[in-house]
Amino acid sequence: MHITVPYEDSLNITLGVWQIIPKELVSDIVKNEDYNFDGILDNGKYNILLYLHGNGADRTKSIELYEILREFFHIFALDYRGNGDSSKGELTGEYVINDVGYIYKWLKRRSNARIFVWGHSFGSGVATLLLEKLKKEGIQSSGLILESPFTSVTDVIETYSFIKFYSFLPWFEATIVDPIKTNDLDFNEKIAISDVDCPIMILHAKDDEIIPYSIATELYYTAINNRNATYQGNVTYHLYEDNGYGHMHIYLSPDLPLQVRDFRDECLEFENSSKRLV
Repeated sequence: MHITVPYEDSLNITLGVWQIIPKELVSDIVKNEDYNFDGILDNGKYNILLYLHGNGADRTKSIELYEILREFFHIFALDYRGNGDSSKGELTGEYVINDVGYIYKWLKRRSNARIFVWGHSFGSGVATLLLEKLKKEGIQSSGLILESPFTSVTDVIETYSFIKFYSFLPWFEATIVDPIKTNDLDFNEKIAISDVDCPIMILHAKDDEIIPYSIATELYYTAINNRNATYQGNVTYHLYEDNGYGHMHIYLSPDLPLQVRDFRDECLEFENSSKRLV
């Protein structure tokens, strides 16, 4: 499907979105050419997962992961502006967050189901800043999953060995770091994660060749040291050993389905206990 994000300047952006049906409904759909896909949203029975992919990818790159996640969720996977079959448009952090925020609210208007957000790599920054923004609007997600996350884009740049090699040059800040900050593309999760009011699960592999696991570990400690677990939920960190998962293949872990299920259940329990505290 395609969803148009309206802007006041009339330069609307259309985002490509996949609706991935929960696994238990697949047989019903195969037998019915007139299946009511909107009806699944209307009944609110199935927890929704908004999936945000990483940089240099699109929503087609995570099919193996979707097969696991659809055991637990009704998935909506989108492409950012300029990716996949979404419209081209000016790429700034503000626009990306606004685009994704519109899709989140589009889902919320159509369903009373709980909404979880999963962000991979670059998508983890989008996801964290999205929930920070939604909190200011009085909207709370049920759970946040950060796969191969970072503290900020500039932290990754300054850590990545190839880029770090050039960091001593006088033009490094002006030509590489400054434009990222000017266009709000730093996606500083280290700051935003403190304002996420739902349980968080962090997944990272020790053999990640793009984002060192030390960065994910720093994000984890930032979260547990700056959030109130009683009111904002726990932070769970799964760090996988050198099993060849790297940056893109954590879905290969045989432990992942159980970890996702346990996290989902923890989020639902936290939501119920939070209501009792109010």
